[in-house]
Amino acid sequence: MKGKHWYLVISAIVLAADQLTKLWATASLKPVGSIEVIPNLLRFSYALNRGVAFSLLADTPFDIRWILAGVSTAAAIMVAVYLVRTPAQSISLNVSLALLLAGILGNLADRVRLGEVVDFLDFHWAEQFTWPTFNIADAAICIGAGLLALEIVREGGSETSDHRVSSAASGETGIGSD
Repeated sequence: MKGKHWYLVISAIVLAADQLTKLWATASLKPVGSIEVIPNLLRFSYALNRGVAFSLLADTPFDIRWILAGVSTAAAIMVAVYLVRTPAQSISLNVSLALLLAGILGNLADRVRLGEVVDFLDFHWAEQFTWPTFNIADAAICIGAGLLALEIVREGGSETSDHRVSSAASGETGIGSD
């Protein structure tokens, strides 16, 4: 895995940060609800989300825990396979996949363990404009997806992109070619 192990290290660090901050949020914020960090901008607020992004499906009367866990597991497997098959030289693509993998696994761990996801980052502007509460895993997924989109746009249709996709599909990993 010469050259590729750093991407797994990125995933492991982000996953550990996500899980540790969620443990901290549960221990420190659950009893008090929230802590104002930067007035009119950021507070740490304990929240549980049994749905998906932005609390979609959170109010469904059905227990969707295992359905969402199954979808997350499938997504994590697909991202991990793509990460392994992507050439080591494709730095931005590998970083995006590493972030996506960490985020998916972080929220999956909560969903399996708790049946819901712990959120605690609460950005707001003077209580008039509020962003949905989120966590490190959510941020990793958003950043990873954004980097992936930029990579697709940047490389869209070029010969390099076509080679990268065909290399990934054929299983060429770039391992040992550093």
